[in-house]
Amino acid sequence: MWLEPPPGLTTLPRPEVIWHEATFAEIRFDTGPGPVSYFFEAKRRQLSRPQADVLAADTRRHLMAQAAGRALVVRQIFSGREVLRIERDWAPGSRLRDAITAIHFDPDTRMTIGYVRGAAREAVTERISVPGVPR
Repeated sequence: MWLEPPPGLTTLPRPEVIWHEATFAEIRFDTGPGPVSYFFEAKRRQLSRPQADVLAADTRRHLMAQAAGRALVVRQIFSGREVLRIERDWAPGSRLRDAITAIHFDPDTRMTIGYVRGAAREAVTERISVPGVPR
């Protein structure tokens, strides 16, 4: 098998394959507590390590946004290096994924996030500049 199961799993369930571009795919597995994604770039024949809770991907700059506890973290897809950490007054809940209503990377190097803020559950939309390399 060319995809190694993430730690804690002996086999992988049936995948969902998302073609972000003609030569760039995300292979997502629902593992119960949260999805695990692998990224494959056909041009360079690169396969990422398993990545937990990926919410959005920027295939042009090889970045991904992940839920990491109560923070939203943007990392480089293939190296895993952190380039940005976003902490907000997310609505209380069991997972950050539940507070985020929309998320995507924009072509102008920003990311748009829609989320519910605080106990009042106020709807908020933000555009945030995202560097391409770690600071």
